[in-house]
Amino acid sequence: MVAGSVSGWRLAPTTGASSIPTLVQELRRGHLVAGGRGPAATGFEPIDTVLDGGLLPGELVLVGGQPGAGKTILALQWARYLAGRGRPVIYACYEHDEAALFHRLLVQELAVLDPAAEPGERIEARAVARELTLGTATMAEAMTRSPLVGHAVAGLERSLSHLLLLSASARATTADELVRQVDEQTGPGAVLIVDYLQKVPAAGGPSVEERVARTVEVMKELAVSRRVTVVALAAAGAKGIEAGRLRLHQLRGADALAHECDIALVLNDKATAVADHHLKFDLTRLDDARRRTVVSVEKNRRGEANLHLELTRDFANFRFEPRGAFLSEAMSDA
Repeated sequence: MVAGSVSGWRLAPTTGASSIPTLVQELRRGHLVAGGRGPAATGFEPIDTVLDGGLLPGELVLVGGQPGAGKTILALQWARYLAGRGRPVIYACYEHDEAALFHRLLVQELAVLDPAAEPGERIEARAVARELTLGTATMAEAMTRSPLVGHAVAGLERSLSHLLLLSASARATTADELVRQVDEQTGPGAVLIVDYLQKVPAAGGPSVEERVARTVEVMKELAVSRRVTVVALAAAGAKGIEAGRLRLHQLRGADALAHECDIALVLNDKATAVADHHLKFDLTRLDDARRRTVVSVEKNRRGEANLHLELTRDFANFRFEPRGAFLSEAMSDA
């Protein structure tokens, strides 16, 4: 393996070892960590509290979940919040193109733009937003039918200049290409979101484990060497899809993921993830649980792990309510 290469991918050569006095001088200049960029808040509580302020440069953050758990919704909501506060973000998606992602951002914007809007007005605005991004309505037609849509588009244009959407290809958008995008489009303190990790094309053996291992190694190296945060979404394996409560070890390529990541968050439906005795005989609580997602902190290299938080879903608007709470119920061991 050549210098600066990780599992077949070539990164920029690393610098030599640094003495403690040198690092102290860098610290005094404010350049030791990400050129002076501190934690990037996600806008979610108590997630930011648990993460001591948010996402840190140099870290690989894993977000796992079963199909439909809300991984993309959560990550795109993070991206919108981060970019809206000046943090450069690349959202590389192997599942949706730029138009589909923009549509989700637009609906998110509609949901918070005018809290006093009537339900019918919101439903109409969502329908118009869909037609606009599908190309079946022009901007002028959309603004005439729903002024809210025009305001939402203007809001995104004004606030999200730091967000780049990349329609990634499972054939062409390799880990090398993601490295190139970070190098050319951003700098220290930026955030790269990969949706999702197991679709990044990788050379090597036929097994998912080998391909995931190669990909996750270069993503971690990218985070450390470029002083960026990499947020990688991860899919459940076959046994994890069937589980009532998904765990970190049930993700596809779990061994490499668990080893390389700094933080691992696993999403679960609250109705199936908490212990049976909390909901089995209370239909009201069961119905409420079906509207909530549990975010379990299964690994946290810089703080407490084995914590469970809950968020209320608003999937009609492609979002979670950002203000959550610590889970009061016990989780299922199954």
